[in-house]
Amino acid sequence: MQPRTLKSLKEHLSAYAFLAPALLILGAFGVFPLLYAFYVSVHRWRFKKGDVVGAANFVKALGEPALVGRMLLGFALLGVAYWLWERAARSDATARAGLRVVWAAALLGAGCFLILGLPGAVRTGDLDFYNGLKITVFYAAFSIPLQLSIALLLAFALFNLGTKVGLLRLIYFLPYITPMIASAVVFRSLFSPQEHSIANRVLTAFGSKPLGWLFENDSIARVLLQGIFHVKGPDWVDAAFPSLALISVILYNTWVYVGYNTVIFLAGLSTVPKELYEAASLDGAGSWSVLRNVTIPLLSPTIFFLSMMSVIGTFKAFNHIYLMRTAGAQGTLDSSSIVIFDEFFKAHNAGYASAMALCLFAVILTLTVLQNRLVGKRVFYG
Repeated sequence: MQPRTLKSLKEHLSAYAFLAPALLILGAFGVFPLLYAFYVSVHRWRFKKGDVVGAANFVKALGEPALVGRMLLGFALLGVAYWLWERAARSDATARAGLRVVWAAALLGAGCFLILGLPGAVRTGDLDFYNGLKITVFYAAFSIPLQLSIALLLAFALFNLGTKVGLLRLIYFLPYITPMIASAVVFRSLFSPQEHSIANRVLTAFGSKPLGWLFENDSIARVLLQGIFHVKGPDWVDAAFPSLALISVILYNTWVYVGYNTVIFLAGLSTVPKELYEAASLDGAGSWSVLRNVTIPLLSPTIFFLSMMSVIGTFKAFNHIYLMRTAGAQGTLDSSSIVIFDEFFKAHNAGYASAMALCLFAVILTLTVLQNRLVGKRVFYG
C-alpha cells in the first residue's frame, strides 16, 4: 500500500471514529425508533404482538388504496407541473419554453382532477385521523404567520433601540423558558368560560358578551358572525375555520414562541452589515426601500429557518394542546398527535397508532422537502 493511500485511510478511519458516538446516538434515538414503529405498524399489536396484517393499518387510516393512490398521483403531477414551469421560466428557447408551459398546464389540470378523490379517501378512511390532520393544518396555518410577524416587529423595534434591550430580551424570552405545564394551566384559567375569567372580563369591559373560549366548539368565523351581525352563518363555516377553542391554544402558542423568535430575529439583524444601510442612505433610499431591498433579503435565512422549524413544531405539537383540551371543545382540539396518543394509550392499539404516526411523519417530511425546494432556493445567503 502506498504511503499516501495509507495516510488517507488513516484520516478516514479517524474521522469515522470521531463521528461514531454521534452516529450511534442518531441511530439509537432516531433511525431505530422509526424502523421499529414501521415494524409495529404492520402487526396487529395491542397489549402484545399479534399477527402480521401488512398494510391494513395504513388502509384503515388513509382509506381505499385506489383513492389514496389517485390522490398521491395528483400531488406528484402537480410537482412535475411546477418543475416544468420553472424550467420554462429559465429557458432561452421560446418554442421549448412554450411547449413546457403547455405540458405544465396539462399536468396541473390532471393533478387537480386526481386530487378531487380526496373526499372519497376521507370517507373510506379514519375520520378521526383526517379531522386531526385538518386541525393540525389549521393550527399551523394560523399560529406560524402570527408568531413570526409579531416576533419580526418586536425584533425591529428592539434593534432600533440599540444596546438598551438586555432586560427586554429577557422579558420576551421568559415565556419560552417557563415550564409549559405551569403556563398552560394558567392560560387555561385565563380562557375559562366563567364570567370572571380574565379574557371574559376584557370582553365585557368593551360591551361584548362572555365567550366559552377553550370550551367553545363553534368556529371563530361563526362566533364573529353571531357577535357582530347576530347571524348564525352557513353550516360550512365550522368546517372551513378553526374553533374558538383552537384559537385560544394558538394565542397561547404565540405567547410562548414570540420571545424565542424575537431573539433569533435580533441575532439575524445583528449580522446585517451597517455599511449597506449607510450606502442605501447615501443613495436616498427610504425606510421602506431599505427594509424591502436590504433588510429582508439578508434576513431571509433566519426567516426560512424559523418558518421551517415552526412548521415541524406545530405539526408535532402535543404537550400544551393535551393540557388545554376540554370536553366542551368536542374534538376541535384533537390534533394528529392527540389522535395518535389516544389510540396508543387509551385504545391500546399500538399497531394502528404507529401507522398513523408514520403517516404524520410522511406529511412533515413532505412539507419540509417542499419548503427546501420551493423556498430554500429563494433564500439570499449573501
